[in-house]
Amino acid sequence: MTRMPIPRVLALVACLTIIATPRIGAQQDPKQQGGPASVSAKAIAEQVGARLQPRDDDELRLGASFTALLQDPEKLAEFGVKGMHAGARITIARVAPDKVRIEADEMSPAPASAAATLKLDAKGALVAAPK
Repeated sequence: MTRMPIPRVLALVACLTIIATPRIGAQQDPKQQGGPASVSAKAIAEQVGARLQPRDDDELRLGASFTALLQDPEKLAEFGVKGMHAGARITIARVAPDKVRIEADEMSPAPASAAATLKLDAKGALVAAPK
């Protein structure tokens, strides 16, 4: 029985690892499960009655957030965030593939804050809170 020198064994292991790595990576599904494929920050801002500042990218990715200015408090109240006035700061974050967290705060006429976590439908639109 012949013995293989250690450098050759290491080279063989390295080659097999390099060959196997793309196959292991191909087995993982990069798609997010349970949420819409695309969520538009502009569409979410319009749904809650907020004005969004110009952005380079309209996609609201998982873990990303944006800040907007509230223009229509009635639209925001439909989603369970009540008591805010026009001009309040709205922060929206995608906290899960199918969920968005909305936080609102204002300093005038009196300091106030409110928040809600809402689901996204299959098209990436907010689902109104039950009344």
